[in-house]
Amino acid sequence: MDKYYLKIMNEKQWRAAALFHHITVLKQEATEGLRIKPDGIYVDCTLGGAGHSSLIASQLSSNGRLIALDQDDWALNNAREVMKPYVDRITLVKTNFRDLEEVLRSEVGVDENGQTQVDGILFDMGVSSPHFDEGERGFSYNHEPPLDMWMD
Repeated sequence: MDKYYLKIMNEKQWRAAALFHHITVLKQEATEGLRIKPDGIYVDCTLGGAGHSSLIASQLSSNGRLIALDQDDWALNNAREVMKPYVDRITLVKTNFRDLEEVLRSEVGVDENGQTQVDGILFDMGVSSPHFDEGERGFSYNHEPPLDMWMD
């Protein structure tokens, strides 16, 4: 698990982010269900194109926090660019959401009962179109590169 803090991207990272085109569906509906509190702590377990995360972060104050997880370097590089306005309230973590408990213990800590407290968690279990649109990603049936379907 690697923590990704927002920073200036090198040219290769910028090009990867520029190629990441994804339109988030049901963005408003999904985030409304979280009932965002400006000083709350939220987790996006499937960062993807950063659509949900951007909307969540835009509703947080400087005391609020968003922790966003993804195992895909393209998604994380894209998020570094998209999420620049919210750098003071987000943490990007390169990992699979199966590591959620470990991430929360590390990023949020535990209370006196050994529990981690957050105000909301979002999982968007749909596919991210860049996985299928870019043949070199190994997910597409429409391109020549071999299918490998790995995120890394």
